[in-house]
Amino acid sequence: MENSSANKELEIVDTRGLFCPLPLTFVSRKLKEIPVGERLKVLADDKAFKKDIEIWAFETGNKLLEFKEENGYYVAVIERGKGFKGESIWDKIKFISLGVKLHFIKHLLDIIPFNKPKYLITFVSVAEGLRAADFLKSKGIENFIMLPVPKEIYPHCGLVFGLKSKDDAVKIYNLLKENKYAVEDIHIIDREKKYPKLEV
Repeated sequence: MENSSANKELEIVDTRGLFCPLPLTFVSRKLKEIPVGERLKVLADDKAFKKDIEIWAFETGNKLLEFKEENGYYVAVIERGKGFKGESIWDKIKFISLGVKLHFIKHLLDIIPFNKPKYLITFVSVAEGLRAADFLKSKGIENFIMLPVPKEIYPHCGLVFGLKSKDDAVKIYNLLKENKYAVEDIHIIDREKKYPKLEV
């Protein structure tokens, strides 16, 4: 049976003029007010919105049904998923705590001249990176370190796995991919901080 909201005019959430994280905050609030399976149309002009909404939908179990650019702004259609409850205060506290921990580790690596990673594995979301970390540890694999994603790769929140060995980076990347974890790429840490991708 076709979704009823597909045949009626969608409610619009206009976030034009707002920047991360405000567009997602307004979308989250509005989605909590509608039934599962109903849809919203979101308007945005933040350049980071496409990546942010893709990650957010993946992490929260909502569906990004459509994304396009028209008349100088973005238009997204989102369907509320079954398990979506919105962010709780506890979720926000855990997310902030994780960010503090990752940046502290990065700071230590910056001041310690040895044992630095040379390769970074990126993920589609923070949640997916955490799931992947738990999976690897359950397999006895702990030769990686979790770090905040460099702003040169992605200018917003995220995490990466740092590894010293190219072989280890490729093995872990392939293992995660084979087990259906949403890894993105392997980046090489270079002096110019351009972080080129490693062809795998």
